[in-house]
Amino acid sequence: MRAIVTGANSFVGSALLKQLVEHGNEVVAVIHSERSSVERIKDLPHVEIVYCDMDRLEALPEKIREGAEVFYHLAWVGSFGPLRSDYAAQLTNARWAVDAVKAAHEIGCKRYVGIGALAELDAGAYTPLDGSTPNMVSCYAAGKMAAYYMSKAMCSSLGMEHLWARLSNTYGPGNYTSNFVNFASKTMLSGKPANFTSGEQMYDFVYIEDTAQGIWRIGAYGKPNCSYYIGSTRPAKLKQFIQMIRDEIDPAIQLHLGAVPFNGVEQPESVYDCTKLIRDTGYSPKFIFQEGIKTTVKWLREQMQEE
Repeated sequence: MRAIVTGANSFVGSALLKQLVEHGNEVVAVIHSERSSVERIKDLPHVEIVYCDMDRLEALPEKIREGAEVFYHLAWVGSFGPLRSDYAAQLTNARWAVDAVKAAHEIGCKRYVGIGALAELDAGAYTPLDGSTPNMVSCYAAGKMAAYYMSKAMCSSLGMEHLWARLSNTYGPGNYTSNFVNFASKTMLSGKPANFTSGEQMYDFVYIEDTAQGIWRIGAYGKPNCSYYIGSTRPAKLKQFIQMIRDEIDPAIQLHLGAVPFNGVEQPESVYDCTKLIRDTGYSPKFIFQEGIKTTVKWLREQMQEE
């Protein structure tokens, strides 16, 4: 298979490239700017790097010398940090998703794989409720929902197969975001009070290599016009994950569960079921949380010491 990947130099994108290459695929890595770092991917075999501003995706077909079968669109600005609350940035992301479909069609791709998030389901369950008080971070979820619906509609109109990978909380070495695992780990590593919600809500955390495997398999084997949740197959209450992070760092740390109020809705355990992904694509996660958090905490310790 020959694949095109936007956002290929990101944490998840570079891991996806490794999966694609390891399984014998050729990859065109689309990078937003020549000023962007390609350190993660520059030495990967069978990878061609192409630079294209996401605001000018209409120019991408001219830069791709050969066609491709699958287009993985991972490029997204503001998946963490203050830009999650920036409605203009999130609307731009949704536009990029549709522009990517049009570019993929011109290149000759038969399949388009977009990247969603569990935040879509959280916002979809909470925001429409009478009396709900969503915060501006919901703009990120709304952007993902818009990208999902509009890219699927565009694929349908162009005769392309649309697939949607809905990611859980992806963690692991090399993740410089402020995701929950990094936030909780750094809080405890730095000696700050371990204040969290009660942690009674169900959660799932997926190691980076498993997330990348899931995305690759969705593009290669997923059924047309389907969405798939990429999970660990081991969801649990959030407080259990917090306790495992604490135990890896220092079992003597006192946890203050319930010190932070929970604003949202609790998702049922069925949301974290990835049976469909396993059945349709052969997905098989390799890492349990106890293993993944060990390598992640070690890496975070080293990063904090360097800082």
